[in-house]
Amino acid sequence: MCSCYGAVSRFSPVSFTRPSSSSAALLPTIFAPATGKGKSAISILRVSGDDALEVWRRMTVSARGARRSKPAKDPPERRAVLRKIVHPETGEVLDEGVVLFFPSHSALTAQPTLELHLHGSPALMQLLLRLLPTLNDSFRIAEPGEFTRLAFEAGKMDLTEVEGIRDLVEADTEAQRKLAARQASGLMREAYDSMRAKAIEATALVEALIDFGEDEGISEGVYEQAKEKVVWLRDRITRYLDDGRRGEIIRSGIHLAIVGPPNAGKSSLLNWLAQREAAIVTAIPGTTRDVVELSLDFHGFPITVADTAGLRSTKDQVEAIGIERAMEKAAVADIKLCVLALDKLFPSSSPHTPVIDPLTLSLIDSHTLILLNKVDSSVPSPAQLEALERALEGEGKDWFVKATSEPFMLVSVKVGTGLRELADVMRGELKRRFDLSDDLEETPIVTQERHRRHLEDTLNYLRAFLAIPAEDVVDAGEELRYAVIALGKITGAVDIEEVLGEIFRGFCIGK
Repeated sequence: MCSCYGAVSRFSPVSFTRPSSSSAALLPTIFAPATGKGKSAISILRVSGDDALEVWRRMTVSARGARRSKPAKDPPERRAVLRKIVHPETGEVLDEGVVLFFPSHSALTAQPTLELHLHGSPALMQLLLRLLPTLNDSFRIAEPGEFTRLAFEAGKMDLTEVEGIRDLVEADTEAQRKLAARQASGLMREAYDSMRAKAIEATALVEALIDFGEDEGISEGVYEQAKEKVVWLRDRITRYLDDGRRGEIIRSGIHLAIVGPPNAGKSSLLNWLAQREAAIVTAIPGTTRDVVELSLDFHGFPITVADTAGLRSTKDQVEAIGIERAMEKAAVADIKLCVLALDKLFPSSSPHTPVIDPLTLSLIDSHTLILLNKVDSSVPSPAQLEALERALEGEGKDWFVKATSEPFMLVSVKVGTGLRELADVMRGELKRRFDLSDDLEETPIVTQERHRRHLEDTLNYLRAFLAIPAEDVVDAGEELRYAVIALGKITGAVDIEEVLGEIFRGFCIGK
């Protein structure tokens, strides 16, 4: 029975073997700054490759004297050593800094790696970048993400960890940082590896039926065991996919649209959120003709706020285009702030019946927070608030905080009334929907569109397997093999050369 599990070997992770040739073209020693551009207290130059120690031998001397001495002994492993950095030809002292050496067995790139921790002078860094290629022909500047790619090819990290590192570097908010850090630590990899292992177990059982079932009498109950594993896997993947795209939204930013009729105070609200004059504010209806967007760090959450054109029927062609774009932006928003001006909601001609434009009404849903603006000049009565609530319910509308004692936010953006309460409500909603709890099991594992695409492919293969009768075991096994491959593409456990370029292109040079 054990021999049947030999089929699993076809799903083993891809191994990357370095070429045996000593050609510099095949085995380059790469280098790049590991810190950002510009002046700083410290800058780091990273060198990785078989000739990395040439930098130590030819460009560093003991910190005790400026004169060049005999070739230095190789540096101690993983220990900081103070050295003078010198010109490889003239011996001129260029700087004094800390040197760290990581042998191939402890370096993330699986190659000898040297780091020079120097004073953060742009001129010094540029000089060193010009000098290193003069040491020998193997030295060249690293390509974007090449250090991390070497780590991936050496099996030190998988693709989800690679993406996590990239996202950590790019993180602008606390929520993005937290999600990226968990991904870079291997949390997502563990989840995907667990699912892939389950798929391989099911595949091995089916392969056993195909190869040995009739000869060794092992068919009884084996197919049902495989089905049980597939059902578990199907349900697990379905749960991960039905997460409201939480991980992708945190990573790319939460989209918030400010909608409502003209002159309701939408642009003023945008300016309050931005804490600056981001949008033009006038008393002329239709001032905002296009979508005005800005990105904010709102209490640790990444938000892209869109101020949209006032919604109303119009014959103005330019304004109509703006309204169309407003509707499109609102349709894809994760949260909507619907701003209604009280003097227009309850005009003197209709003091007891709310007047809401049909376009505005069409956008109100469970992710909409309704703001009644301009309470500084017109305070609604309890009867008016009840009338508004009945009117919305009569249209079958649901909205955020509808079921609370205060279903509408009463604000004055002009004088600041109610804005602190608005911020508290918004923060609470963002935490409820997008915050990452301390329970790592609740962390979303789908953070990229490619993750979702491969999981959806896997789910389709699993469903196809479950729909195939037991007598068609060969076809069933084929569907499971496809499922294993689709899962492997997420972590890079199978050949995924076509996605590597896209992933590593987003890195800075020295990562």
